[in-house]
Amino acid sequence: MALSLRAEQKSIYSIYTSGDEVYVIPNYQRPYSWGRDVCYQLFTDITDAFLNNEDYFIGNIVMARGRDEKKRPNIVDGQQRLITLWLFLKVLTLLHPDKIRLRRTLEAESLLNDNDEPRICSLVYEHDDQRNIQNALKYTLQDLNVLYQNYADSKGMIRSGKCSRIEENIIYIGKWLSEFYERLGDNTRKEEFLSFFLEHVYLLPIELEGETLHDADSKALTIFETINNRGQSLEDSDIFKARLYEQAQKAHKEKEFVGYWVEFTNSCQELSMTVDDLFRYYYHILRGKEGLTNNESSLRDYFTGSGNSALSVRSYDEIIDDLNIIIYYISWLDKQRNTSSPYGKWLQLIDFYTNQYPKYALINYLYTYGEEDSALLLSFMQMLVRYYYYRGATLQVKYETYRINKMIANEASVPNFDCSDFDTALLDNIGLLRNGFGLLAHYLLYPDSYIEKISFDRVIYERDLWQLSEDWFKTYSDFNDLRNNIGNIVVLDIPKQSFKTLSEKSKYYETSQLGDVRTLFDADGVLHLDAFKERERKLKQTLLTFFQQK
Repeated sequence: MALSLRAEQKSIYSIYTSGDEVYVIPNYQRPYSWGRDVCYQLFTDITDAFLNNEDYFIGNIVMARGRDEKKRPNIVDGQQRLITLWLFLKVLTLLHPDKIRLRRTLEAESLLNDNDEPRICSLVYEHDDQRNIQNALKYTLQDLNVLYQNYADSKGMIRSGKCSRIEENIIYIGKWLSEFYERLGDNTRKEEFLSFFLEHVYLLPIELEGETLHDADSKALTIFETINNRGQSLEDSDIFKARLYEQAQKAHKEKEFVGYWVEFTNSCQELSMTVDDLFRYYYHILRGKEGLTNNESSLRDYFTGSGNSALSVRSYDEIIDDLNIIIYYISWLDKQRNTSSPYGKWLQLIDFYTNQYPKYALINYLYTYGEEDSALLLSFMQMLVRYYYYRGATLQVKYETYRINKMIANEASVPNFDCSDFDTALLDNIGLLRNGFGLLAHYLLYPDSYIEKISFDRVIYERDLWQLSEDWFKTYSDFNDLRNNIGNIVVLDIPKQSFKTLSEKSKYYETSQLGDVRTLFDADGVLHLDAFKERERKLKQTLLTFFQQK
């Protein structure tokens, strides 16, 4: 693919006074997201450069310009900078009301009618960015001051949720620039700053041209990926979004894709995950289908790298269907975390494992077999808990996960791994899996129990040692023998709290609905060594029996 590329450093003035040119943020882009701290850093960088009499370079912009729509280039990278600088320009027009021509930086002149439009046109569909830009265009200095008074808390910070990011940032920028102008004092210095901002603050637009805007867009995305693969921050899902949008265009399903992507984004937010996480589940499913059991490549390389990448060899419809199935089963599992579901406690145990690999295997199972056979699904979940806890807190389980995913994809029977050589000595100092083992032992001992809101505690902390009788120190000569001992881990259905004495803790434990918590201490609030050792023995034996099951 031949690239028609131009790159020339340009000042703010030359970028924002280009007659009827409008910078379009395509709808596959992410919404405007710069927060206060990033905007303030830009403000201080620019004002410091002015005071030090130094030019200031902000960064790159990657844009696609089709010969069929030369005056409406797509911004493939740099929309955050462009919108933020436009907000600065808006405030400067308010601080310099006599500079009539300055207002041309905010709007493009229409050749077809008398209705000018904002210099930036955001087609991003997740947020109302364009409406917020149009609102910002109408603000006066008085409006910004009133909004700040209404929205700011006692610390001068705009309260979350009061307004959009675009509106929030123009309010802040209005305040900062107004205060900066007060410090500058005379009008000469203010005009010097305006000239500096317009003529000595630079961007580097990288323009890709094509016969059509779509052709140019594709070229620009290639440059975009290259730049970002060399160190700039970028979400993998933004690249996937762009690639899928290209496929949707070819299938004439752009509007459908917009709807699906909004659903994916919203569903992921509701499930406290990212769209990158969604693709990571898909990644492990596809690796299983391909029989890959070697080390993982990066998510981006796998889906969009050169050669037969995952997004290039699958149709748009197939990819969208697969993502919908994965989202469905992640949501379905989330709903199973309740008392009435037979899967709830096993899901909790998978959640408390130290990495995501058991979840990758579980979603792969559901993707392949569905949830209809409840007995097989329950058995599979129990197998996952048994095997992964048996292996301990280690990333080495990923290799077994690859093999499990391969077996699932081939619809081969996943073996019930032999864990009979489980060593209960591991339970003397469990480490990172202490809470998971504690919860597993609890559910094995009390199979009818389900704790919706779980917290964990230690029966004894080092600060409590002075309250123990001498016989404790003969059995546990070093506190490390007690710290993460399975007998010292307590599963609670009440919030964990800190107490000065064990007697106070015993009274608090009496408020629990769990019998084993209420009976840890005797009626006088004393913790007896024999009772503690018996608890330790019972928990170890219960866990050993579970791991020795065939």
